[in-house]
Amino acid sequence: MERLYHKTAIIYFFIMLILLALSGFNLFYHLGNFPIYSWDEARHGVSAYEMIRNGNFIVNTYRDKVDYWNLKPLLSFWTIMVGYKIAGFNALGLRLFSAIFAMLTIIMVAVFAFKKFGKLASIISTIALSTSTQFLINHSSRTGDADSLFVCLFTIAILSLLQWNQNHKWLYISGLAFAFAFLTKSWHAGNIAIIIGLFLFFTGKYKMLSLKNWIILCMCMVLPILVWGVIRFQYDGLAFFKGMILYDLLHRSTSSIEGHVGGIFYYVSIISRFSIFWIIVLCLLGLLFLFNRDFSFKKIIASEKRNYMIGICLWVLIPFILFSIASTKVRWYILPIYPALSLAVGALASKFLIKGNWITKVILIGSILSVSVYYESQITTYLSNPAPNLKQSLMEKVANNEGTKGDSLFIYHPSGKINWLQSEVLTAELSDDLHVQNGNFNVFLKDEKALLLVPKKLFSESFIKSHQLKVIASNQWGYMVYKGS
Repeated sequence: MERLYHKTAIIYFFIMLILLALSGFNLFYHLGNFPIYSWDEARHGVSAYEMIRNGNFIVNTYRDKVDYWNLKPLLSFWTIMVGYKIAGFNALGLRLFSAIFAMLTIIMVAVFAFKKFGKLASIISTIALSTSTQFLINHSSRTGDADSLFVCLFTIAILSLLQWNQNHKWLYISGLAFAFAFLTKSWHAGNIAIIIGLFLFFTGKYKMLSLKNWIILCMCMVLPILVWGVIRFQYDGLAFFKGMILYDLLHRSTSSIEGHVGGIFYYVSIISRFSIFWIIVLCLLGLLFLFNRDFSFKKIIASEKRNYMIGICLWVLIPFILFSIASTKVRWYILPIYPALSLAVGALASKFLIKGNWITKVILIGSILSVSVYYESQITTYLSNPAPNLKQSLMEKVANNEGTKGDSLFIYHPSGKINWLQSEVLTAELSDDLHVQNGNFNVFLKDEKALLLVPKKLFSESFIKSHQLKVIASNQWGYMVYKGS
């Protein structure tokens, strides 16, 4: 028996090494080769860069002005700043810690499933999360957004909560994870607090807490946020906090902002779009569980795994319900549920692969392998074909050029209307600390230290000669020029 256990342990660790290597490939391959995206990734990247340049690690800015549009606390900016210091001022530095936090999330799910549900559950949960396309490649693990760190902290909070029995340290860790999650994505962390409260109520564990325990838990959840709040208040008073409450919480919850609209079933369509086949597998497992003759509510209530089931269900349902009710709909708001769904797939599938009949086993193995291969092929196709952004590539050609460092950057447009995308602002700053300007061509001519982007369709030799301009870089998009002496 001991030899058999040793043999299965070796097989398990060998399979897990392969799966973690696959996860590493999905997370890090070509991580810095994709163009910067003009959404939160670029906004966060600009703020982190300017915080380093300005030496202010508390107040986030955009184009050197205090940013009251991106009303997030400081933790996600800090992780990007560390990424810049490690990998340089580039797309890899921007995204490095997002990939690392996603890898940590996968490892935590694998370890928890191993300890609570067994080796087979650990393997299946890891497969499911490692091939979750939205979790991996959509506004999360491979981008410089705050979501990967937030999902990691969300996972720490709930897994710590599920591990709490008599040792209160896990409950306190859960509270601290909530606080750090709030310092990452603000009010989104409210989901964690609600899950903690409902979990304590439904499991009856609130009865185990003394007044001292409640005080320590509240301190863990609130004190880090208060410390940040006091420090931030020193810079701009209540201005940032008013925006957080009035716009980022109340306005975003009660009305559709910035075009982010959708009905009550919006997130049903999103999860179907990215994970429909994993959801089908989970539904199949749920039906098998319900109609299994060994199934009974009495057994579940008496089972030591009852609390895990309650916690995982709350982990999925609370974010899904709350964000479905909220008026503003954004597809990445439900990212925290993917680790929970992966655990549910692993726990249920392992049960039937161990105790089910051979027909059930064949169907489940075939389904899990087919679904994982299908999604992995989608991920591999995406990773192997980074779409170039020629305008960004042109700006990057002057990277580390001492002669142009810190220059103003204009763009030539006959109408004079300039609209810099967030991704272009960040690319300019990371390339050579260039400062994008909204001025027209005449303003460029008056600037003694400036560069001008000229689209190919507007470029001509006569234009260059008549204004005594010189080309410093070019590509298929156009030209970068400066004033000749």
